[in-house]
Amino acid sequence: MKKGFLTTGRHRPDTQDGYLTIEAAMVFSVLFFSLIFILFLGMVLYQHVNLQSIAVQASERGSVIYSSRVKDMSAGVKTLDDFLVRDPYRNVPFMDGGNKAGYSAIINTYIDGQMGRRDIIEGSGQNSGDYVEVEDYLIEKRIKVHIHSSYEMPIVSIPAMFGQEGPFEVDTTVVSAVTDSPDFVRNVDLAADVIRQTSVFDSVQSGYNKIQDCIEDVKELLQ
Repeated sequence: MKKGFLTTGRHRPDTQDGYLTIEAAMVFSVLFFSLIFILFLGMVLYQHVNLQSIAVQASERGSVIYSSRVKDMSAGVKTLDDFLVRDPYRNVPFMDGGNKAGYSAIINTYIDGQMGRRDIIEGSGQNSGDYVEVEDYLIEKRIKVHIHSSYEMPIVSIPAMFGQEGPFEVDTTVVSAVTDSPDFVRNVDLAADVIRQTSVFDSVQSGYNKIQDCIEDVKELLQ
């Protein structure tokens, strides 16, 4: 009986080693999949930041070339020659003689040249060649850049483990104003001078005076 008891006691450490092996395997699995998740998240964030950087550069440089009426997208910086007067009424509403399609094509070409250069995983553009829109409003012009791309992970099962089926999408939009404040101020002054030199000013002034008289009459009645 003692021999059997001792034999049984000898095997207890082996059983405990088995428990330790199972626990170690569970901890290793958790750490392994946590590292995979961090890697996947880092790839997604990198691609988003990369596309955001391209969109910001294209939008800012595009606003400069559109405002200056130049076609150099390499640096997006004005030189002395760029300060020559080109299309002086380009900021007057409905008098912009700029070729919006032409400048959009220049910016689109620049973006196409930047796409994929710094990618860490292969992607495909969903709006290739159609990233740019020149928004021409009454007192404001803007360059809007929209980039939409989809990316496939090297191992499809990695994003699937975290609820992402198929390729993940990166969609970014950047807007830059076509800044040219001196021209805007000059155009406002010019419009005011034209109104003052024509009969339009007299009509507006007469209407304003009538409104003022009505307000004064109402005040007197209330008193």
